Amino acid sequence: MRIIIFEDDQSLATLIKNLLFIKGHDVQIFSDPTVWPIYKNHEQQCPQNSSCADVIISDHIMPNMTGIDFFKLQRSRGCKVLDANKALVTGSDIDDGLKHDIEELGCHYICKPFRVAEIIKWIDECAERLQ
Repeated sequence: MRIIIFEDDQSLATLIKNLLFIKGHDVQIFSDPTVWPIYKNHEQQCPQNSSCADVIISDHIMPNMTGIDFFKLQRSRGCKVLDANKALVTGSDIDDGLKHDIEELGCHYICKPFRVAEIIKWIDECAERLQ
């Protein structure tokens, strides 16, 4: 699968990338969602006829934008990635507001510290949704 990771902690991003690469996935890492090309032009909609990735994993607290705001922006711009194949990774407690946003967006969340098996299980579930 094509997997995009938005994580500003380079060591964590590299760990996840290597783990998923070993499993045979094509993985790209970005330290900030605002460097993604479509987000440089605030008026632009997703130009793709199909999704740019199969799975997106985003840290919640990042420079310039939170992960949940990033997913909301993606949705408003016509992102083709399945909502259920987007995961928000957070090291902070999930308060009622954030929990509501996650449920409304239909994305998954993973709390830090997490177990490698948890990520692998969720990635396998993403693959099943694509079949």
